[in-house]
Amino acid sequence: MKRKLLLFFCVLSCVLMVSGCSLVRGNENFDKKTLEQQTDSFLNNWFSFDFDSTIATYKDQMDETTLAQYKLYAKQKKQYKGLKKKIKTEFTITTDSATVTETILCDSGDKLLASLTFDKDGQIQTDDSGNYSFKFDEYKTLGQKMQKAGLNTIMSMSIVFLVLIFISLLISCFKFIGLIGKGKADKAPVAVAAAPAAPVSEPEDLTDDLELVAVITAAIAAASETESADGLVVRSIIRR
Repeated sequence: MKRKLLLFFCVLSCVLMVSGCSLVRGNENFDKKTLEQQTDSFLNNWFSFDFDSTIATYKDQMDETTLAQYKLYAKQKKQYKGLKKKIKTEFTITTDSATVTETILCDSGDKLLASLTFDKDGQIQTDDSGNYSFKFDEYKTLGQKMQKAGLNTIMSMSIVFLVLIFISLLISCFKFIGLIGKGKADKAPVAVAAAPAAPVSEPEDLTDDLELVAVITAAIAAASETESADGLVVRSIIRR
């Protein structure tokens, strides 16, 4: 019984969650048909607008950002010439903004992605300078995108392998660097202070000194001619 009640409450919670999600309403200003009409009107006006004349007339009154934007638009218009037809329209809608992306074909033969962003009130979004949030991107097929992604992957892997090879070569050169340092250490002369040579003492000849002592002793004894306290009589010694 407890398991059945638990299962029932789980199912009820899921139903309530789904119902709550369905009750969340999107922004009423983001009607796809209205957004598409506004985007079509904007593109027609853009391709019919004379940017060069506007720049020449109001150049001194434009700030740097606006002037750069108008110069870019003038350059793009010269390149793409005019709007030939619209191919398809895609929408990216959130609660605060919506972006309409139209794939168009120009008179120059270029296929472009024209993106226009709207704010939460359904108006075309602008920046601080009053420029519209609008841009052109080059249209690329799935094959072109895959080709570019493959080239980027190959280039990244090549760079990684080149760095690894360079590090390996650098590490392998460490042993040669050590040998070079060791060779320089072996070639350097080691200065050792030579110890002073100990003086060689020659044996002293004491023969003449002994004879001299004997002569002096005999002379002293002959001069005193006295007898010592021990009864010893010192006599003169004549050397022969």
